[in-house]
Amino acid sequence: MWFDQIDPRDPLQLTDGVYSLLGRYYFLNNANIWLWFLYGNDQQKGWEVIPSYRNKPEYGGRIQLPFLKGEIAMSYHYRTANLAGSLPPGFEPDSLINSNIPENRLGFDGKWDVGIGLWFEGSFIHQDIEIPLLRSKKLINTGADYTIGIGNGLTIMAEQFWFDTSEKMFETGNSMTFTALSANYPVGIIDNLSVIVFYDWENNSIYNFINWGMRWDKISLYVMGFWNPENYELYQNITNDQNLYAGKGIMVQFVFNH
Repeated sequence: MWFDQIDPRDPLQLTDGVYSLLGRYYFLNNANIWLWFLYGNDQQKGWEVIPSYRNKPEYGGRIQLPFLKGEIAMSYHYRTANLAGSLPPGFEPDSLINSNIPENRLGFDGKWDVGIGLWFEGSFIHQDIEIPLLRSKKLINTGADYTIGIGNGLTIMAEQFWFDTSEKMFETGNSMTFTALSANYPVGIIDNLSVIVFYDWENNSIYNFINWGMRWDKISLYVMGFWNPENYELYQNITNDQNLYAGKGIMVQFVFNH
């Protein structure tokens, strides 16, 4: 999630895009190399707290290799963060604080099918910022999924996520830990039922979400219910002023595709 804010609970999987150029090269053994270039983006992306400069380019790449019964990859990204762009209107950074913040990201990920699906993702971010607790960020996620032969097939998925921000890369600072469980069951040809539960270990909070979806040729109907804390701690709260899933509620979404 370096460049998107896709919410797994959103049935439409919508997110803001970025202005970018991406190239990929595939080898005969399915290994591949990616190179990308971003320009003109000044909004927060993914877990970013500080946005980028619109007129300063971002660039990076990725190498992905076959490994055992799956694949493993390493990614890199560079950008210049704009501290002044994250302050409220009318506020300016102190003259002693540099608002141009170089940022380097290094990512590792892998996935395998060994009867059950297994994967991991890790992201290490360093910023040359004068705010100590924002210099180093670590994000690590591991997961597994399996489809049980019950009825039409019940898919169960579990993930464990850890986030930490500190002054130095190999020390612990302010941390968050979440466990996620989800279940998906196709009730019929047009009906699908999904449930997602998050547990916040630091605040002992539970986030609950259920969605009954029905899809026809051009029409989709989603009936969603959620029971979450009012003080929202999931990643969307970092980048958005509002969150539709905070507290308790029912949401009905009607979609027409043309």
